[in-house]
Amino acid sequence: MHTVEISLKPNELSAAMADMRIWLDEHRFEPSVFCCREDGASVFVSIDFKVIAEAEAFADRFSGQVDGPPVPGSQRDNRRNVPFIPPPEGIVA
Repeated sequence: MHTVEISLKPNELSAAMADMRIWLDEHRFEPSVFCCREDGASVFVSIDFKVIAEAEAFADRFSGQVDGPPVPGSQRDNRRNVPFIPPPEGIVA
């Protein structure tokens, strides 16, 4: 599961939720879980996706953050997350 978390001001929540629903419908993305929690002056919206590309697209569109380790080959993959492959025998790295 790939979780996107978005931070909003409480007065932005209603309009943002409507925008998210429209965007999800237009892209035919189906999140698995959609929940909110309040923390003082912010509301955090968490959306779980089964497909990493959908989570990344949603996070990009709504200025969110994708949780968890990047999937190799995804847009979030980078050199720090490439597994170490030892050199062939006899070659010193």
